[in-house]
Formats: sequence, C-alpha cells, structure tokens
Amino acid sequence: MTPSPLTVALLGNPNVGKSTLFTSLAGIPTRVGNYPGVTVEEKVGRFVHRGRQIDLIDLPGTYSLTPQSPDERVTVDILHGHMTGVRRPDCLIVVVDATNLERNLYLVTQALEVGLPVVIALTLSDIADRRGIRIDADELAHRLRCPVVRVVASTGEGIGAVRDWMLDAIGGPPPRPLALSGPNLPVDPGSTRSPAAREAIARYAAIGRLLEGISSTSRPALRLTEDRIDAVLTHRLWGTFFFAAVMLAMFASIFWLAAPLMDLISAGMDGLSTFVARLLPLGPVRSLIVDGILAGVAGTVVFVPQIALLFLFIAVLEGCGYLSRAAFLMDRLLVGAGLSGKSFIPLLSSFACAIPGIMAARTIENRRDRLLTILVAPLMSCSARLPVYLLLCGAFVPDRAAGLPWLPLKAAVLTGLYALGVVVAAAVALILSRTVFRGPPQPFVMELPGWRWPRPAVVFERAREAAWSFLMNAGTLIVAVSVVVWALMNYPRDDRRIDADVAALRTSLESRIEATGSDEPDWGDLVAERASLDTPAGVESARRGAAQRQSFLGYAGRFIEPVVRPLGWDWRIGCAAIASFPAREVVLGTLGVIYNLGDVDPGEEEGATLLERRLKAARWDGTNRRVFTLPVALSIMVFFALCAQCASTLVVIGHETGSWVWPVVTFVYMTVLAWLGAFAIYRLGLFLGW
Repeated sequence: MTPSPLTVALLGNPNVGKSTLFTSLAGIPTRVGNYPGVTVEEKVGRFVHRGRQIDLIDLPGTYSLTPQSPDERVTVDILHGHMTGVRRPDCLIVVVDATNLERNLYLVTQALEVGLPVVIALTLSDIADRRGIRIDADELAHRLRCPVVRVVASTGEGIGAVRDWMLDAIGGPPPRPLALSGPNLPVDPGSTRSPAAREAIARYAAIGRLLEGISSTSRPALRLTEDRIDAVLTHRLWGTFFFAAVMLAMFASIFWLAAPLMDLISAGMDGLSTFVARLLPLGPVRSLIVDGILAGVAGTVVFVPQIALLFLFIAVLEGCGYLSRAAFLMDRLLVGAGLSGKSFIPLLSSFACAIPGIMAARTIENRRDRLLTILVAPLMSCSARLPVYLLLCGAFVPDRAAGLPWLPLKAAVLTGLYALGVVVAAAVALILSRTVFRGPPQPFVMELPGWRWPRPAVVFERAREAAWSFLMNAGTLIVAVSVVVWALMNYPRDDRRIDADVAALRTSLESRIEATGSDEPDWGDLVAERASLDTPAGVESARRGAAQRQSFLGYAGRFIEPVVRPLGWDWRIGCAAIASFPAREVVLGTLGVIYNLGDVDPGEEEGATLLERRLKAARWDGTNRRVFTLPVALSIMVFFALCAQCASTLVVIGHETGSWVWPVVTFVYMTVLAWLGAFAIYRLGLFLGW
C-alpha cells in the first residue's frame, strides 16, 4: 500500500529567501490558488525524496504567530490544523536569515511551541560570510534541540540536508519550547505594558541568553560596499532620482517589449476571427462567435505580455533586494495620503494598465493598505485612455501655446488629464483612510535585505504564475461580459426597420449634398459617405449602425440621455459610453459605427482625421446645433479620466479582493466622480465662453 503524501510547511519572515528555498526544494511548476474562503494565495509544490511523496506548503511571510492580518491568521490556522480543506503539516521548516539571526529567532521561539517537528534552515549564509558573521550551527541545534542546517539556495548547499532532516524529524518527538523565564527577564507585576509587549521582552531576553557564544562578527567596523550603495539609494534626493530612472526604464522596457508581442497576439486573433468568419455564413451565429466570443478572448489574452513582463521585472527587483529600498523611499511621500510605501509600485504600474497594477498589490501584506491601493489604482490614467485623449485633443483643443511659447495647449491639456487622476486618487485615498478604512497606514518598519543575484527560475516562475492566474481566473469572466455586451449591441433586430433606416440615410445624404455647396468643408465627406452606400462594405456598416440604434444598447443611450445631457452629451455619446464598459478604447469604434463610418483604427492618421471631421459635423437630432464643442470634448475626456469603464479591471478587483462588493463600490464611486468632474468642466467651459 502506497503511503499517503507527507505535508511540510515552510515558515519565515518576509525577505529571508523563503521563496528561493521553496523553489530549490520543490522545483517548478507549483500549484497556485487561494485558500478556501480567503483571498490569501496558496502555493504548494510536490516532490519525492527517499521514496516519500511530499507536499510543500509555502506559508505567507510573517514576523509573528500572533495573528494581526489575514495572512498571519491563515498561517496560524494551518499550523494548528484549523484551516478547512488543508491538512495540518507533519513537519515545519522555519527559514531564518543568517544575517539577522536574533530577530528571526523570535518566530522560531513561537514555532517551537506549535507542537510540530521543526527543522531550521539558515538561509543567506553566503551573505553572512561576506559580512564576517560566524554562526555555530551545531551548538545552536543542541540548544534548540532541533536540526539547524546552513543553506545557500543559489548553489544548492544544504538543500539535501534539509530534505533528509525533514523526513528524519517526522515521527520523532517535537522540540522543547524555549524557556521564557529567568533572572534576566524584566517583568514588573505592576507594569502597565500590554501582554504583547511583555511577551516580546521575554522572548528577546531568552533569545539573548540562547545566543551567548553562538554568533560572532569578525569585521564589525568594516563598512561594506552594500552599505555605501544603500546610503545613496535611500537618500531623499539621490535615491529619488535613481528610483525615477529605474521606473522609467522598467516601464519603457515593458512598453517596447510588450508592444510587438501584443501586436502579434492581436494579429493572430484577427487572423483567427477572419478564418472563422469565412467558414460561417453571415448571421447571428457568426456575429456571436466572431464579435462576441473571439473578441472577448482577444481582449483577454492581449494583456498577458504586459502582465508577464511587469511581474518579471518586479521579481528581478525584489529578488536583488532593490524593491524593498524603493518602497522605503516612497513611504515618505505616500503616507500623507493614507497609503504606505508598498502602494507605490502598484499605483505606478497602473499608468500602463490597471490590471497588472492591481495584481501587483499582492505584495502588500496589510489588508487595509492593500484594499485602499486597489480601490484607487484605476484612477491612474492607463494607456487605454490615451487614444480618447489624443482624438479629442487633436480635434477640439485650439492649436496654440499655453502661456509659454514652447508649450502647446494640447500637450498641457493632456498632461493635466494625467495629473487629474493622480490628484483625485490622493484625495480619495485620504478620504477613505479617514472614513471606511479609518486609521493611519500600517507602520512601514522593515529591515533592508542584503543585495543578492535573483534566481532565474524564481523570476520566470513568478511571471508564469501571474500570467496563468490572470488567464484562468479573470479571463473567463471577461469573455462572458463581452458576450453580454455583444448581445445588448445586436438585439432586438428588425431587418425591415434596418432597411428603412438605411434608405432614409441615403435620401438624407442626397438632400444634404444638394443643399451644401461644393466649396464647404463637409461636402467632400458627404459625397464620400453617400458613395460608400453603393458598396457592400458601406451598406453593411450602415446596417450595423441602424441595428445598434435600435438595440437594447441604443435604447439605453436614449434612456440615459437626461442624465448625460447636463454634461453636454446627446444620446449617441451616452450610447458610446455604455458600449465602452468592456474597454475604454471601444468608444472610438462605437462612435464610428453610430455615425456610420464603420470601424475606425485610431492608429491610422487618415481614419482618425475622418472621425474628427465627422465629430465636428455632428448635430443634435432635428437641429443644426453642433454636438461636439471644446467644453463637450473636455467633459468627455474628464469623464473617461475618472470613470471605471473597464470590465477587465472590475473583474480583477473582484478576484483580488475575493468579493464582488468592492468592484461595485469602485464602479459607483468612480462613475459619480466622473459625472461630477465632467459636469464641472463643461459648465466652466460654457461660463468662460470656450
């Protein structure tokens, strides 16, 4: 009979090399998911040693087994066998940073009291050697009555010994807890210290006695090169400059490296859609598969290169030790808005795309700070908003200088839109931190890890995990949302009414051509649009526009017109805003369909110019009043700068928070802010006579 797999848990402080040791012991790939009922990530690796199958659980990093956060609560529940669906470990490997032995032994003293066999892995031992730190591992093992193994995961030193001791310890007697009483324990019965403070004093006093004669430093006065580097990288001025350069290089690399991959994926999906469209006859089935399902899949997988590259770079920065220094540096700036230093990377990532930015918030241990970061991350102007900005700025912002002769007004408006998101995010974070998430941010106390080379296996595994997690968890829901929106854009459908609308459009264009002089700027566009109705593609585009106006989405646009009219919008702009819920870029194609232009590629200057002309020529129904003016254009841009028009982002928020309450909250508060901002800028524009 085959024995059942053994369960071993890996426990340790953050930044002690736990992930590296996990990969060295278990290898890759690993199983990644969430623990039952919580959003804390579960990471399990399976390997075989000496004929026994072992499930290795990588517990969340923690400084103490006195739970203060969801991560710490999960760790304690697993160690005591209280986690539903998770077997209690047969053995516990406690990872200890050899360069910070005294602090790490605090967690060890608590682990010895759990009642499980314990093996201590002294990681980063090579860095301790460089710093002149000497540890008598054999004597420490004798005093703790449990194995202590020197480990250098990058070279494989000690990995086999950890595996051997792990099996040998299982079934043996558990180690004896460290005595916390003694002559050096400064406990005053009348002291006003809380129990937690007294426990900390008692443990560190016992650790001090334990380490007598165990650890020594042969070069305490030598200032290592690492210390000199840290003095520069954590400096208020030079550290900030260096950090800005690193972030600029990282995001520029993500843009340039991801763009070809994203183009390749888009081209592949376009080719697949074209191939499928040729196989199927024209009708609702082909439209559902091509415009609904395949379009949803394309909108999902196109994000994978950005997500994988971002987490690849983050893993490199984290693996070498720089990310901790950057977070320490930025903490001074973010604490004023109720956030912490660890919020900076996710927020900065959101300028490229809110999805990888929100996923990057996993590095924030404190749930309060993590939720606060996730809720304000979508306010950063992502790359999807840029086409909308460029189109409306190019068409309606005057082509003149903004006070300074070298500063175009268009560039100033574009910069202002990005700044608007940052300012509003800071204000929202400050308000939420003093209301819903009342209280100061978690104190950002950390010990900077030593500099080391990141392990390629760990780096690539981190990128793979992030990409796969996105595809499996968020991708399916994104496709479902896309199919629903497709249905709303195509039904109900009355072909007789559609044909009548196309005929009426043809007659209207002919009348407008006769009434418009050939020397007027709109005449050429009217002639071109009328000529397009004599081609199959033009007729199909006109039929699609008529069908959309008669669809549920079209009715919705007319229904919400009283709500958007104060913003200067007509029902067609409102319809485009609704249709852009899956992704903000959809607004360009939607406007093109509504105005019977077909799909418009904003990357092609000719197409964008034609769309700009048609937007300028658009009139309110039954009048000669222009729809698009500078105040209206500013209103639309401000709305899209602040709104939550991205189903993908909301789906990821739901996944990362483990609740659909927070996506709803995000959508509601951002939509309200967007409406108020659009209303304010529109009324201001009218007041100033823009």
